[in-house]
Amino acid sequence: MIELVHRNIDFEKDRDYVLECHCRVNYACDAPWMRKLPYEDYRRQWFGLNSQITGFYWALQTTARDGRALAEILDLKDGSRAGYLWAVFEKDTESGFAFAELREIYIEPELRRQGLSAQAYVYVEAWARTQGAAVLRAGTGCENAASIAMHEQMGFYTYRLEFEKEL
Repeated sequence: MIELVHRNIDFEKDRDYVLECHCRVNYACDAPWMRKLPYEDYRRQWFGLNSQITGFYWALQTTARDGRALAEILDLKDGSRAGYLWAVFEKDTESGFAFAELREIYIEPELRRQGLSAQAYVYVEAWARTQGAAVLRAGTGCENAASIAMHEQMGFYTYRLEFEKEL
């Protein structure tokens, strides 16, 4: 079994890598009408939207400052990158309901189907329990079959659906 090495994101050194991973996750999970674009065109558009980049990176950095968030690069033992993950912890001050949300997980294409995503999910689930979360939430695109299958394999169930209509 390949073992992942987790390390905190270095927000200066890892910036380009994390942004590239985020763009790939967005594309895989985007609406079917957006994925009609070839990835390189999608990527060019996304990286051309400064507000997208700044907003995402600000949210990632802000949640990472919270001692109850994960923002990590996933490496292999040889130091090569395997991917990244981002998870946050939330607790409602009024009800006390606490949950963790796996915002993004990305595994490099050449390392997929080797159990690394499952390993990362187990890691995040253990972390969520230590934070006191009652549930772990995660989302994906409606046509991202590999991600949907992974969520189901890891014991997730559908609790909300969102709809969009192309105009």
